[in-house]
Amino acid sequence: MSSVWFLVVHFLLLALISPIAVSQASTHDVDGIHLNIYRHTKSNSSLSSKSFAYYDKERAKALCLKLAHYVAADNTTSISTSQLPVKSMVALGGSGFYTKIGLGTPTNYYSMDIDSANAFTWLQCLPCSKHCHAQENSIFDPHTSQTHKYISCASSQCSLLKITTGSDPSCDATSNVCEYQQNYQDGSYSTGYLSQDLLTLSQSQTLSGFVYGCGQDNRGDFYGRSAEVLGLARDSLSMVGQLSSKFGYAFTYCLPTEGGQGGFLSFGSNSLGTPSAYKFTPLIQNSNSPTLYLVTLTGITVAGKPLAVSVSNYKIPTILDSGAAVTNLPASLLPTLRTTFAQIMSKKYKKVPASGGSDTCFYGSLSSVTEVPEIKLLFDGGADLTLGANNILIKGQIAGTVCLAFDLTPNNYEIGIIGSQQQLTFKVAYDISNSRVGFAAGGCT
Repeated sequence: MSSVWFLVVHFLLLALISPIAVSQASTHDVDGIHLNIYRHTKSNSSLSSKSFAYYDKERAKALCLKLAHYVAADNTTSISTSQLPVKSMVALGGSGFYTKIGLGTPTNYYSMDIDSANAFTWLQCLPCSKHCHAQENSIFDPHTSQTHKYISCASSQCSLLKITTGSDPSCDATSNVCEYQQNYQDGSYSTGYLSQDLLTLSQSQTLSGFVYGCGQDNRGDFYGRSAEVLGLARDSLSMVGQLSSKFGYAFTYCLPTEGGQGGFLSFGSNSLGTPSAYKFTPLIQNSNSPTLYLVTLTGITVAGKPLAVSVSNYKIPTILDSGAAVTNLPASLLPTLRTTFAQIMSKKYKKVPASGGSDTCFYGSLSSVTEVPEIKLLFDGGADLTLGANNILIKGQIAGTVCLAFDLTPNNYEIGIIGSQQQLTFKVAYDISNSRVGFAAGGCT
């Protein structure tokens, strides 16, 4: 980012710079935090004319690239680093879930897209020296906040940006302000100042010194009209990481169906509730992609019967992701799932000729196609996601059709991605301190 446009406000920045550290509370808050989750609609989306499927595929590509050099348990799965862009993070995708947070003093509230695969939190800020897109709320003006401060280039937070964003930070020599650059695989990006301010999550729950990006040049296709991204990945600068010292290193969400109620995002150890309510599976630690939530898929059943594939076909890294709309499976699994599912569905519903990238679609609507065989995703440790019709089918690109909400992992990667459609209405608990994630049905109530 050019330093020229900083000169206009550098005297003000000098007065506001502060190297900061998130408060290290010795005990965790007993109340935890509970936020509502909402869904964007196509009518309030700022995406271009490209299809939502396109953005979801771009996200899947980026997730695969992020797992560069991952070697599966049988040492057969490897991705060359030559395929990985020098500066790119996971594309924003198209699942379209958001929550609202308060920022600054006095507090103003902003809609923020939740993203479990990206760590960095940023929002658009005035004066929008380069570019800001339209958003639902007024754009945040840091100069009106009594608690806002810019973060210096010498701060520890600035030095962590390479890990958090995937891009080296820069420094304005005149103002000594740390500048971030967040690039996404689909070409979208945000650049601006690294900042801190008071974060308000409820009337009684706040966090001083919350670190985030104050975006001055924000370009690309962003889903909905949010202020922008709330990073939930495993990282010290993510929303989860910064809240962990005060509330515990855990969070839980329930993603609502379209038009559904009861979606929520909770932070802290107390958000887990009663552990016996969940079926847990271990989170896999991977040094090449430590921020992603990786689990071990051990099997898939359709109508109670296992897929006719070798057990070794499941030896793939599998990402649990809130931002991908549908689940991606590699060629070693998806064709068999499609064939098995279609054989059962075709007995009741007329199959649509293969087109538009999907060969598993049927005539009907989501409300009329109700006799759908159960699909169960099985995970290490005995956890599972038992999927009903609302987790299995999505509207087809052809009017009056529905399609199987599973897609082929791009570029022949032997990687699985569990998307948001398969997580709808489940309570998903990320117990990061104990390196596990749990599933409980009927979470959005």
